[in-house]
Amino acid sequence: MPLQKVYLENFRLFDSKVLSFSKGSNLIIGPNGSGKTSILEAINILISGNSFREKDTKVCINQANNFFNLKGKGTLQNKKLELSASNGIGPRMHSVRKLNDKQISKSKILYPLLVIGKTLKMIDGEPDLRREHYNNLMFHVKPGTVKLYKSYQKALKQRNKCLKNKFSDKELLVWSDELSKAGLELSLQQYDFFKIFKENIKTCISDITESGHFEFLSGLNINFSKGWDRAKTLEESLKDSLDKDRVLGYTSKGPHRMDILYKVSNKLASSNLSRGQLKVLILLIFLSNIALIENLTEAEVILMIDDLGSELDVGNLRSIVKKIIETGKQTILTGIEGEEIQISIKDLTNFTQINL
Repeated sequence: MPLQKVYLENFRLFDSKVLSFSKGSNLIIGPNGSGKTSILEAINILISGNSFREKDTKVCINQANNFFNLKGKGTLQNKKLELSASNGIGPRMHSVRKLNDKQISKSKILYPLLVIGKTLKMIDGEPDLRREHYNNLMFHVKPGTVKLYKSYQKALKQRNKCLKNKFSDKELLVWSDELSKAGLELSLQQYDFFKIFKENIKTCISDITESGHFEFLSGLNINFSKGWDRAKTLEESLKDSLDKDRVLGYTSKGPHRMDILYKVSNKLASSNLSRGQLKVLILLIFLSNIALIENLTEAEVILMIDDLGSELDVGNLRSIVKKIIETGKQTILTGIEGEEIQISIKDLTNFTQINL
């Protein structure tokens, strides 16, 4: 199994903690403030090298100390897996991932699919949340897009600087041309990946609704908005929006404004579904991502869901737990003691419960 044990030292509120996980469903139970989300954060740092809460992981150091150590052990591809991360000893966090004692790239082994508080605003919240989720997947599945994205961001930063500081038209034109060229290529790559992304979601949800579950999603459609008027080229849109951009001090059109729109019965899902129904949709999007990642990359997925039971009625909770279990992936869930989630998992599978 990917993760068998995780060790935390001086991390958040934990002075020292050892956690054992099973290969299937794992449920971390405890009251608010007991460190459930911090455990998911620690696992995410071990796998990806990043915290989903902080840019600087030094913030994660227990207040009584000046460093933290994290370790993870498991088995992957029938090989010994070792993960480690530490911060506080040097200027940057140090992280290492090994298979059979050989250091490997983080993208080659594990991909953490993580559903946390902000994730639940992905559909009815700011487009940045949808773009973050989409870009992370695209970068992993199509690594070549990372360099292209960085080239576009460099040109975007320079054009915005010209707009904000009212540079000459000549210099602005140079960066507008660079932005147009890089942006067109990036947009083509974004749309190419969207077709795969959409197909996986549609297939997943169609299979489920046809079996009689979550029928409120039977009219789901997913649309791609490229970030500028589809009737115009990016070059034309940049020219047409120039006066507006000068006033704003930034570039208002381009693939950095790309968006994914979810509709049910031809209405935006954000206005047509309840909070609980939106959560079901988001969870199913993440479940569909598992097949996408594992079909197109070598990585194994670990699914982590914080506070699964919130905003779900008993029927939807049991149905979604069943779908999670059917993926066969190692899953780490969190919940508050006494919630329906414990009963739902007990009824459907053997699982490991971790009490904090």
